[in-house]
Formats: sequence, structure tokens, C-alpha cells
Amino acid sequence: MAETKADGANMANVTEPQAVPAVSKSPKKSEGHSIFSWLIVLALLGAWMSVGVVWFDLVDYSNIVGTLGGIYDADGDGDFDVDDAKVLMAFSPFESEDSVDMPRNKSPVQEKAPVTTKKKNASKAEKHKEVEKQKEDERSKEPSTREIGQKLKSALKEQLRMIHEKIEAKKIAKLALAEVRTILAREEEEKQLILAAKKAKEELEAQELKERLAKEKAAREKAELERLAKEKAEKEKAEKERIAKEKAEKEREEKERLAKEQAEKERLAKEKAEKERLAKEQAEKERLAKEKAEKEKAEKERLAKEKAEKERLAKEQAEKERLAKEKAEKERAEKERLAKEKAEKEKLAKEQAEKERLAKEKAEKERLAKEQAEKERLAKEKAEKERLAKEQAEKERLAKEKAEKERAEKERLAKEKAEKERLAKEQAEKERLAKEKAEKERLAKEQAEKERLAKEKAEKERAEKERLAKEKAEKERLAKEQAEKERLAKEKAEKERAEKERLAKEQAEKERLAKEKAEKERLAKEQAEKERLAKEKAEKERLAKEKAEKERLAKEKAEKERAEKERLAKEQAEKERLAKEKAEKERLAKEQAEKERLAKEKAEKERLAKEKAEKERLAKEKAEKERLAKEKAEKERAEKERLAKEQAEKERLAKEKAEKERLAKEKAEKERLAKEKAEKERLAKEKAEKERLAKEQAERERLAKEKAEKERAEKERLAKEKAEKEKAEKERLEKERLAKEKAEKEKAEKEKLEKERKEKEKGEKEKLIKEKEEKEKAERLKEKKDERNGKEEKVSTRGLLKSSIRKNKE
Repeated sequence: MAETKADGANMANVTEPQAVPAVSKSPKKSEGHSIFSWLIVLALLGAWMSVGVVWFDLVDYSNIVGTLGGIYDADGDGDFDVDDAKVLMAFSPFESEDSVDMPRNKSPVQEKAPVTTKKKNASKAEKHKEVEKQKEDERSKEPSTREIGQKLKSALKEQLRMIHEKIEAKKIAKLALAEVRTILAREEEEKQLILAAKKAKEELEAQELKERLAKEKAAREKAELERLAKEKAEKEKAEKERIAKEKAEKEREEKERLAKEQAEKERLAKEKAEKERLAKEQAEKERLAKEKAEKEKAEKERLAKEKAEKERLAKEQAEKERLAKEKAEKERAEKERLAKEKAEKEKLAKEQAEKERLAKEKAEKERLAKEQAEKERLAKEKAEKERLAKEQAEKERLAKEKAEKERAEKERLAKEKAEKERLAKEQAEKERLAKEKAEKERLAKEQAEKERLAKEKAEKERAEKERLAKEKAEKERLAKEQAEKERLAKEKAEKERAEKERLAKEQAEKERLAKEKAEKERLAKEQAEKERLAKEKAEKERLAKEKAEKERLAKEKAEKERAEKERLAKEQAEKERLAKEKAEKERLAKEQAEKERLAKEKAEKERLAKEKAEKERLAKEKAEKERLAKEKAEKERAEKERLAKEQAEKERLAKEKAEKERLAKEKAEKERLAKEKAEKERLAKEKAEKERLAKEQAERERLAKEKAEKERAEKERLAKEKAEKEKAEKERLEKERLAKEKAEKEKAEKEKLEKERKEKEKGEKEKLIKEKEEKEKAERLKEKKDERNGKEEKVSTRGLLKSSIRKNKE
């Protein structure tokens, strides 16, 4: 009502000055017919003003009619109706004033009371006579008509003053809305700046991590090269010493060969066996010493790595806790929004809806528990979609129940009055249009959400592929290193098998820790939900008290304030919806960044963290059991508190229901009093309502455009970020490729050195074999020569051999 009057006043003000320029467009014509033109202008102005007054409902006729009923009531029925108007129109200033029977100075109540009493006691004939008599009195009473005109004029001025006040209030509300939107935009900019700073910090940390890893890798490679160089130098030295010894031995053997032929063979065999044994023992000792040194070095490196890893894990744990708190805060805000919507729906639901909601919550909890146990990304997305579908179905069901109640109420009212049925149908049509519009907006939002999920899925798949490629390259590198180690040291196979078993245990331990972390996050979410519900309850109680106080102070203006409150509530809901959408976007962006960071950390952990012992696992299992016992007790306590809160919520809903019924009765009473409005007023209201809906539609379209513009800007920003990430990823891959090429070159160099060493050893062995063959050949020739000498030489040779053996023993 207030909005239609204000709009009508605005249109009337716009319409009035438009009529004057229409006549003054042609000044030549107006010069010749000035009087006639002004008469036409005045006639048109009066006609359009009358039309505007009736069309836009600028005058509250019910108040005016009530005022006239108190001032002038010819037939004594208590109001100003058609009969009173006929009597008023029938006044004549030329009739006699002798029959004036109505005193001028009496108040409306004093005039009304005796006439009403006469009406109750008199018959129809007496009433007709009394009306005729009053007509004669009023015709002869011209001064009373002037008083009526003055009062009517004052009533019209009062109505115009009220219209202007409402127009000013509407302007102030628009200014306040613009100020609120400016504040929200400023907050949005501040949040964007914070996100940009946080992103830059994360990128800097990632760059530092990459540089640190590169330095560690270079240090390892340098140590490996130094070790190989030392081994090579030691082998060359040993080889030279061996060659020198063999050369000396050969010279000595050559001197004694002529005197020690048979004994030399046995001695050479013994010496050869002894040399081989000693060489093996020496090699074994050197190998053991090297292994010991390597083990000590590896143990020191492992301890240093474990210490650094513990420090890094502590930092990561602190960072995760901070992120978990932020995530819990966002989820709490999201849950507050959902809980508000759900509470609003539950107010209109019946006891059956309450039972179904509890059953669904229980099923939802079980489903979330299963999903947490599985910890699969696709399963979580599917569950989220199912939850959204259930919430949508719940919304539709509640909307249907609400529509059903409204339809039943409208039918009941339609039986009482045909006019009320028509108004109820119009209201239902408006609600249907609003629902259709809301449905379209919901579908648009769902489409946008699906596109966002598809993009996230594609991004995750790409990250997963890159991670798998990295793991594959890492595995290939490890396989090559493993083959090299097996070639150099086959005795380490058993140790590697034990290492693999330990790694499997560590992997299981990591999965268990991940589950524990997810359980902690779930408990944090539940705690945040409890705190939010408590705050919401306190806020609702405070609002209820304020509402009761306002109703007590302003019952007469309740209808006008209700319309104003509905408009403000719509604007507030729109603001909250925009703020929630913004918060949802920020949450999704942070979750995406968090997932990428966690994926990188996971890959880094799998590559670096492989040194935890069995004792730590047993200690953790013991702590896990104690933690599970504590969590079980905490869950039971939380369940009890939740049931108590639900009971309190039911009682609050019952009170609100009673309050609504009381308000509904008051509304029905007001509607009963407002049945006297004419058909023209209804048409004017419908016209004004259509114009208001058109304005709201334009406002919503403008907001939709602004939202689309923001989304477009957000998409462009995300695209830029994606391009920057891809660029960084390419640079990283290029660095890895260069590092791999460098490693391949070093490996080829090592293989080349190893081949050269083998070739040298092979040449040396061939040389020794040739020398041995020459010795054997010489020995065979000497044996043949000895056989030719005869038995005499054999005796002398035996004596010489005995003497040579004796000398060797000495």
C-alpha cells in the first residue's frame, strides 16, 4: 500500500508537467487562441490529475469516508455512504432555513448516537420520514456544507503529507542500500588482496623448497663422484703394487729356476694358492671397511634427514592446523547459512517432516563416516551431489507443503467471500511466478556449479597424471640405481628386501595418520556446528524480543511496517546470498590450492620419508587406541548435547507456531475490516503491483548482470593463474630434464671408466696366462731334456732337489 502510493505520487508528479509542454510546442498557434488553449490545458490537467488520484490510489478513501461519516451522517447508519452523498449533492441555498434541526456545534459522536438509536427502534416508514426531514434540514444549511468542505480539504492535505513522508523514507532506504553495497565491494577488494598475498607467499615457499632440493641433490652427486674417484685411485695403487710384486717374484723365480725345477712347481702352486687366499682376504677386508664407512656415512645422513624431516613435519603440522581452522570457520559459516534456510523450512513443516529430517541426518552421518573411511575423491564428490539433491528435494517438498497449506487457506476464505477468493488466486499467481523465477535462478546456479566441478575434476586429473609421471620417472631412476647396486654388490639383496617391507609398513602408517587427520577435521567441524547453532539460537531469541517490543509500540502501523520489513528482508536476503556466494568461491579456491599443495607434499614425503622404525609404529598404535577411546567419549557427549538442543528447538518452533496463529487471526480481522474497498481501488493496486514487479525484475536483472561480470572477471583471473602455473610447471620439467641428462652423462662416464678398468684387468690376466704358458712350455722342454740325460743325471738331480728343499726350509 505504501509503495503504491509512493509510486503513484512520483508518476503524478511526472505526469503533471508533461501536459504543459504538449500545448506550448507551437507558440504561433497559442498566440491566436490563448484563452482557448489555456482552457484545454486546465481541463486536461484536471482530468489527468483525477485519473492519477484514482489510478494510483493516492487518497485513502476509507479514512476520508470514515471522517465524513463522523461529520455528516444523514441516514444515521454510522458511515458516509451513497445516500449521504445524494443528500449532500441535493443541498440548495435558496430553500428556507426554518427546518434546520441538526445543531452545528455538536460533535460527530453526539450527532451519531441519537440517530443510531432511532434507527434501531424505528420502522422503515419512520426511517424514510426522518431521511426526508434531514434532507430538508441539510438543504437549508449552507454554512455546514462549508465546514464539511474544509474538513475534507484538511483530510486530503494530511493524506498528501503522509505520501511525501513515505517517498522520503523510500529515498533514505535506497541511499542506505547503496552504502551497504559500497561497503561489501570494499570488503571484497580487501579479501582479494589478502588472497593474492597468501598466494605469493606460497609460491615463494615452493621456490625455496625446489632450490633446497636441488642443492641437496648436487651435494649427493658430488659425494658420489668423490667416492668413485677414491675407489679408482685405491684400485690403481693396489694394481701397481701387485704388478711390482709379481715382477720381483718372476725375477727371483728366474734365478732359482735352473736349480729348483721339480720343487719349484710345488712351491709355485702353493704360493699361487696362498696369494689368491691373501688377495681374497685383503679384498674382503677392504670391502668390509668400505661397507662400514658407507654405513656410518648413510646412518649420519639418515639421522640428519630425519631431524630435518621432523622439523619440516612440525612446520607442516602447524600450517595444516591453521588451514584446518580456516576451513572449519568457512564450513561453519556455510553451515550457518544452510541451517538458517533449514530452520525457516522446518517452521512450516509438520511432525512427520521432523522425523524424516532426523532420519536423513542420521543416514547422512553414516554416509559421511563411510566416505571418510574410504577416503576416495570421486566418492566424496558423488556424496556431495547426493546431499545437494536431497536438500533440493527437501526444499521442493517443503515448498509443495507450503503451497498446499496456502491453497487450503485460500479455499476456506473463498467460501466466506468471493472477493477474497479472487485476491487469493492473484496471490498464488504471484507466488508461482516468483517460484518459476527462483527455479530458473537455481538451475542457472546448478549449471554454473556443474561447470566449476567439471573444471576442478579436469584440473585434478591433470595433477594426478603429472604426479604419476613423476612417480614413474622416480621409479625408473630408482630401478637404474638398484640395478647398478646389484651389479656392484649382490650381497645387499637381503637388506633391500627388508627395506621394502619397512617401506610398506611406513605406507600403511601414513594412511592411518591420514585417516586420523580426517577424523580430527570432522570433530572440529561438529564443534564449529555446535557453536554456530548456539549463536543462532541466541540471535533468534534477541530478534524475537525486539520484534515483540516493536509490535507493542506500533500496532496501528503494523500493516505498513510489515510491507517495509518484507522489502528490507528481501534486500537483506539478497545481500546474504551474494556474501555467501563470495565466501563459497573463496572456499573453493582455497581448497583447490590446498589440494595441490598437499599433493606436492605427499609426493615429496613419499620420496624423502622412508626411515621410521617398528617401535614408533607400536607407540603410535597405542596412542591411536587411547585417542579412539577419547573420541568415542567425546562423540557420546556431543550426541547428548545435540539431542538436548533439538528438544529446545522443537519447543521454540511450537512457540513460534502459536505466535503465527495469533498473527494470522489479527490479519484475518484486518482483512475482514478491509472488505469495503471498491473495484476501482483493486484495479489500481493490481496496476501498481505489476509496475513494482517490473521494477524488481529490472533490479534482479541488473544484479544478475553484475554477478555475471564478477564471474567473468573471476574466470579470467583463474585462467591467468592457470597459465602461470603451467609456465612454472614447464620450467620445473625443463630443470628436471636437464638434471636427468646430467645424471645420464655422469652414468655414461662411470660406465666408460668401469669398462676401461675391466679391459686393463683382462689384458693383465691374458699377460699372466701367456707367461704361465711359456713357463710350462719351458718346463716341458726341460723335462724332455732331463729324460734324455738318463738315470745318472736323475740321481744327481734328486740330490740337488733335496739340497734345495733343505735350503728352502732353512
